[in-house]
Amino acid sequence: MNEVKGDKLFVSLSTAETKRRLKGFGHGVKKIHSAGKKRAVIIHTAVGKNLEELKSIFCDVGCSEKEDDLDRR
Repeated sequence: MNEVKGDKLFVSLSTAETKRRLKGFGHGVKKIHSAGKKRAVIIHTAVGKNLEELKSIFCDVGCSEKEDDLDRR
């Protein structure tokens, strides 16, 4: 099975809620997967301004590029 190429962004939301927030966003979002209960991982290719816009969508619930950093919030 081929892995989707890109960076990961972990979010403290369910997969369904993450998809709702990102509907129509684009900006390099490739896939959204579950990363456990009430957690999702976004596989993306966003950089620079697009990455900052992606992170700003989830600033109220918390997001991190490392799963361990999400636990500390």
